[in-house]
Amino acid sequence: MYKNIQFGMQDSVIHEAAHCERVLLYAMLIALQRFADDEQAFTILAHAAIFHDTRRVDDGQDIGHGARAAAYYEEFCREHPELTYFPEAAIIMRYHDRSDKAGEAAISEAFADFSERVRLLYHILKDADALDRWRLGRYGLDPDYLRTNEAIHLIGFARILVARTLPADW
Repeated sequence: MYKNIQFGMQDSVIHEAAHCERVLLYAMLIALQRFADDEQAFTILAHAAIFHDTRRVDDGQDIGHGARAAAYYEEFCREHPELTYFPEAAIIMRYHDRSDKAGEAAISEAFADFSERVRLLYHILKDADALDRWRLGRYGLDPDYLRTNEAIHLIGFARILVARTLPADW
């Protein structure tokens, strides 16, 4: 799957495949604590992490890139029927660039019976994405915005991982 995904900003050091790889790792580490026996939750988070920034058009806020990524994810799954499409992955990536209030409202409306589970998946994706803000500099990450205790415990790890995986000239 991963080798076939196209990124809108292939030359970006900030929002490209390596960023999505780190977000994937952070999401899996948080999920180990919250969804240890829920393989589907891991898959949903993996899909969301891998696709979440694939449709960026700039390195700024680019509000709407989450919705574009969700549409690309759905299209990708149609073109690759061996890949299961998860509406939960689509909604959490669709709203990862929006306020928690907007994302949580959309999740409650779309997944009334499972909204708590999907809301936690959403928080994990947003925290995993936030943990990679170290790539923006020493003040890139504000821990006060993290939503899960597991993410707070990964702050030091994330800082080291970003330092070791960014290009040397960055």
